[in-house]
Amino acid sequence: MRIAVIGATGQTGMPVTERIARSGHEVVAISREGTAVPGATDAIAADVFTGEGLGGAFDGCEVVVDVTNTKNFLDTRIFTAGAKNIITEAERAGVERAIMISVVGAEHSNFQYHQRKLDQERLYRESDLDVAVIRATQFFSFITSFFENGSAVGAIPVFLGARFQPVATDEVADLIATTAVNKLGDAEIAGPKVWVSRDLAKVWQAQTRARGVIVNGPFPPKLLDFFRSGENLSDTAMQGAVTFQEWLSEQQRPTV
Repeated sequence: MRIAVIGATGQTGMPVTERIARSGHEVVAISREGTAVPGATDAIAADVFTGEGLGGAFDGCEVVVDVTNTKNFLDTRIFTAGAKNIITEAERAGVERAIMISVVGAEHSNFQYHQRKLDQERLYRESDLDVAVIRATQFFSFITSFFENGSAVGAIPVFLGARFQPVATDEVADLIATTAVNKLGDAEIAGPKVWVSRDLAKVWQAQTRARGVIVNGPFPPKLLDFFRSGENLSDTAMQGAVTFQEWLSEQQRPTV
């Protein structure tokens, strides 16, 4: 089977590509730069936001996996514009299935990022493709990115009153790849433990020995409301096995 991974050079796309390839399938790695990705049969440069480069990218593919993301919470148009361009080209190429990543509890959030993820889900559902949506709780790396950025200036920000059930990116990638290869349906995945934001910061600081004072961060109110609501948690989702401490230890291992 030939499978296209869109966003293949990202933190989710790379392990998804590697896992699909390891299962014996061909992978077309699609990214803005067209960078080669370990395990991929082909690498194609395409901009899903404008559609440039997508023409012919899915030829011969049975499945497309959309793990595109944006670091700019204020500009989330890539989710909707990208979905429209991907769907148009996928349908033209005769692709059968699409897998996309989304967020647990997004329908309960008024934050723009989550609203656009819902729009992305809807666009895929309304297409002629057989669609599977994989919803995940927040990644460990999402949580620690705030700690790392804040520590650089001496303040480690936490979401006051918020709880998280963070999960390892690799475990989400495992689920996405398995869904793509085995033609499975919708699924949710969450981490093995629910944490108070401040406790995550304390563990991170102790394990990394980072300097800084733990403070309540100035986060967007709508995002803070979502994390305080508890709707970002799940007691019915598939549960990851990797703990926060284990994940931190793995990140600290020297590369060889």
